[in-house]
Amino acid sequence: MLSRKPLWEQDRDSVLKRLSQALSRSWKDPSASHETNDAYRSQQYRAVMNQLPVSLASGLIVPIAVLVLFRDASNAWFLDTWTSLIIGMFLLNLWDWRSYRFDDPSKSRVWRLTVHLTAAGVLYAALLPFLLRETGPEGRAIAVGIVTAFIATGGWLYSPLPRVGVAWVVAMCSTSLIGTAVFTEGHIVLLVLLAYYCIMTVGGVLLAARTFMDGLIAQTEADHQRQLVGLLLHDFEEHTSDWLWETDKYGNMRHVSASLAEAFGHSAEELQKMPFIALVASLMPEQTAKDREMLFDLEGHLAGNTPFRDLVVAVQVSDTKSWWSLTAKPLTNNSGQVEGWRGVGSDITILRQREIEMTRLANFDSLTGVANRHQFNNHLAAHFADQTNGAKPGTLMLLDLDDFKTINDSLGHAAGDELLVEVATRLRSVVRKDEMIARLGGDEFVIFVPEELSKQDVEKYLQRLQARLTDPWNLADNQIEVRASVGVGFAPGDAQSAEQLLRVCDMALYASKEAGRDTYRFFDPSMDARVKDKLSLLGDLRIGLDNADLLMHYQPQVDMDTGSIVGFEALVRWQHPTRGMIPPDHFIPLAEESGLIVPLGTWIMNRVCKEAMLLPSHLSIAVNVSGRQFTDSDVLQIVRDALRHSGLPSHRLVVEVTESSLMANTETTQGILRGLRQMGVRVALDDFGTGYSSLSYLRTFPLDKIKIDRSFVNSLGQRDDSESAAIAVAIVQLAEALRLETIAEGIENIGQAELLRSIGCTHGQGYLYAKPLPLQEAIELSSTTSAAIPFDPEAGRLLASQP
Repeated sequence: MLSRKPLWEQDRDSVLKRLSQALSRSWKDPSASHETNDAYRSQQYRAVMNQLPVSLASGLIVPIAVLVLFRDASNAWFLDTWTSLIIGMFLLNLWDWRSYRFDDPSKSRVWRLTVHLTAAGVLYAALLPFLLRETGPEGRAIAVGIVTAFIATGGWLYSPLPRVGVAWVVAMCSTSLIGTAVFTEGHIVLLVLLAYYCIMTVGGVLLAARTFMDGLIAQTEADHQRQLVGLLLHDFEEHTSDWLWETDKYGNMRHVSASLAEAFGHSAEELQKMPFIALVASLMPEQTAKDREMLFDLEGHLAGNTPFRDLVVAVQVSDTKSWWSLTAKPLTNNSGQVEGWRGVGSDITILRQREIEMTRLANFDSLTGVANRHQFNNHLAAHFADQTNGAKPGTLMLLDLDDFKTINDSLGHAAGDELLVEVATRLRSVVRKDEMIARLGGDEFVIFVPEELSKQDVEKYLQRLQARLTDPWNLADNQIEVRASVGVGFAPGDAQSAEQLLRVCDMALYASKEAGRDTYRFFDPSMDARVKDKLSLLGDLRIGLDNADLLMHYQPQVDMDTGSIVGFEALVRWQHPTRGMIPPDHFIPLAEESGLIVPLGTWIMNRVCKEAMLLPSHLSIAVNVSGRQFTDSDVLQIVRDALRHSGLPSHRLVVEVTESSLMANTETTQGILRGLRQMGVRVALDDFGTGYSSLSYLRTFPLDKIKIDRSFVNSLGQRDDSESAAIAVAIVQLAEALRLETIAEGIENIGQAELLRSIGCTHGQGYLYAKPLPLQEAIELSSTTSAAIPFDPEAGRLLASQP
């Protein structure tokens, strides 16, 4: 059975272990490796060896002084012998110092030094009992002072190597105690004091050794940190584009690294001692105002000793413009005085170029390269910002390309983009440097002149502009003449702010388009009244749609051979409570612009399908569907719901679409039309021949009918009708080839009807047969008349049928 130590023995062992660990910290680092502790011992040894000449010199002076002071003492042979031994020990230790002060210490050399200094300590301590016995009170005081001073001084000088320091103190104290006790009498107090002094001095030596050892450990840690930082900085400079820079207190470069020299485009030797500011300035050969501001900021920070971060400077190295970001702080000494600067520089050229590109994209139109709406708004706002003396003068011209949507839809978006680029190029050739051109979006451009021109000057300006725009240009194998409608406004005559000026130009542009396009209009106050009336009418239309103020009229469509009614086209009318009957050409465009055409179109489809059930079942009913409905609503679902709720057979419904509706979003539109055909609904192409559609689309889209536009029909029967007649013939022949029905709209006289019938047109409609009729009159007409004959305007109905 194993025996366990008593608790008191365990406590004793624990205390002794902790005491041993505490004492060992005076000459080594318990947590360090053997190699590190060997390095510490080497530094301890050198510290003692470095100050050994001082202690040896003082140790040589003291015996000479003692020999002089006490030469008359009895037993002078002791002093002579003692002095000779001291000199011999001095020479021996001096030899050790000369021989081994630069060598790495081995344990034997440490022991050799310890023994030699211990022997010296014994010799010095032997002086005390001799003088205590042979001299009087004055000599005794000198003896005690010399010995105690030697004990303390030697212990402190040799404390870096605690083995030597403790050995010195113990040797001197022990020799003094023993010699005093043996060779003198009556010095008990002195013995006690010497013993206490010995203990305290040994503790002081160990404490000084611990302090020295802590300094070595701290120095090692600091060296390690410096090495680590050095490695990190080296790795930093090797693997990044950043570089470190440092100057002295005079602003001259120092510690120039390879990466720094590469950044500046010089060798490290050339940069050494060169002024940092002068170097940066030399890399700015063509300084702009912004560059000078950057340099002044840098000079200000360096002169004011204020740290800075991410200060950007533009430089040119090897004919390449770059941007640097500089961050630095001043280096100060213990007294707070600036000794120089240390910082890091980063090449942010790529980042800066991205910022410039982002700024360009934020301020310039990516397609045409002219200013965009954002930059234009800022420019105009800045122009009107200072109104101390009233609004600044300015002339604004708002341009909108005519028929751009048709060109874009027919020739494709790529061709439309190419057209916009060409327009921007031509506009640039007209405007001056102090004038601004911008693209606000789509096909809308604006030109701002920072002065109030006269109307005559504007007219001349616009004539040059229109002439430049209308120069023939080939686009996708088509010769295009670009034309534009322009609205003009003046400040301060028409407007006092940027917002007002844009608003009046927009109203003038609207008036220009109403006047027939390819023209210009100056703003006048009556336009504002018309705009307000337009807004009022739009509000009334919303209310009218909710209050059922809208109603449907129906215009008959007849067979050109038999004259019988084959169907009706549904046309919406608005019975305004105060303005009376409003024709569709007054409110349908308004509904298109505002988006109200979507709910209006849904209402029309539901209403027509419901009322068509009151007409004879063999008659078709045609409903116009706008392009806006194709893009902004679910046409298929609207038609499906209207047919289901009304009970109207799908084959009776004809959906009429315009060429522009077909050309916009062709894939989407084609899918919708095929969906209608699958339901049994027929499709008619309205206003054929007025747009830019490709004839190949007629084969692609699922169509049943082609409507000849009234613009061709109106010219028939006149002297110069040959062109219109040729177009009509071509349309009819094309339809026959594609097995499509044809219907001519706007027939107003017998001559037009006979000509259309003779070329093969199958159906017609117009005032020759009947005007659009209210539902009840359409019902009566379709139920009592089997053939259509010329219309009597006074009677408001068809006359009796003729053979």
